[in-house]
Amino acid sequence: MAASSDTERKRDAHPGWMQTLVRLANRVSVGSAWAFQIGVALTVAVAVAAMLVLLDGASWLTALGAGAIALLPALLAGGAALHLARALAQSSMQRELLMVDDELTGVSNRRQFLRLSEREWARCRRYGDDGALLLIDADHLRKINDSMGQRCGDAILLEVTRRVNATLRQSDLLARFGGAELAVFLPHTDPLGALDAAERIRQQVASAPFHWEQAHVVATVSVGVAHVHMGQASLDGLIQDAESALQAAKEAGRNCVRAAPIQPRRSGETKSVTS
Repeated sequence: MAASSDTERKRDAHPGWMQTLVRLANRVSVGSAWAFQIGVALTVAVAVAAMLVLLDGASWLTALGAGAIALLPALLAGGAALHLARALAQSSMQRELLMVDDELTGVSNRRQFLRLSEREWARCRRYGDDGALLLIDADHLRKINDSMGQRCGDAILLEVTRRVNATLRQSDLLARFGGAELAVFLPHTDPLGALDAAERIRQQVASAPFHWEQAHVVATVSVGVAHVHMGQASLDGLIQDAESALQAAKEAGRNCVRAAPIQPRRSGETKSVTS
């Protein structure tokens, strides 16, 4: 999905007063909101009655009757405001749940990637299937941002994403994991296949310089590879393995691939190989 423009984000944004109303609706319970509303309505009714008595000299009986009449519109207005706030809060929550793509790159965002990868990881563990995770870091992107500007860095990250995606299968999951990092889950992929996929990605990104205005920018990636195995208690274990491998690639000078040790993926296997 294409990234949203600034104009579209401004169009979809709620006015400030509406956002405040939504925040208040989220912070208080329905009972507290109604109690507050009734209190405000009663205050309005008493104020109307007092004004009639003090300013027009009306009797308290007449004034209280007028106040009671004013009470109904106040309750209706408060109820409408409460309903609007609740509806907006629910709409905001639904919109956040439906946002599954990263705005800049157009690929899945971290939340969507974790949701889908959790399912794939669990399937691999349950059936003893192969699966692997790649963490990809765009090398020195912060320096590029500092020297050539944020727009240049964004353009390079977008092109890196495009080049990575060009090497993947339809079944592979690609996402922006955060900052300059991308993540790829490779189902039905053994450790050697994952290393091969990571090396193809590294070569594809480094194959040609990136063009930005009148400049040619050389950009590379470091890749950490981890394989699903029995020692991982959760998807977090697989991510930690890939993060350790990515850190090793950075320490090795970047623009390279490093893999976590290969562990048994089924109970009873004893092979353990460090790549």
